[in-house]
Amino acid sequence: MSTLAEIEAAIPNLTAQELAQLTSFVQAARLKAMEPSGHSVLDIPTVSVGAILPDGASDDILGEMLEGRV
Repeated sequence: MSTLAEIEAAIPNLTAQELAQLTSFVQAARLKAMEPSGHSVLDIPTVSVGAILPDGASDDILGEMLEGRV
């Protein structure tokens, strides 16, 4: 395996085809590094926040929330 210094020293001696291959390799490596890690929001386990209990007088919780009573 070469060190970065050895690779940088060899670049001026590369042919056009070798330089194109090196550029392609570096671009592919950069794209691969930018790929998502494979995690999704669907991987997050569901969480229960418990039951919503009505106040007894009315079970229209959404209506009460929209009216600002809750």
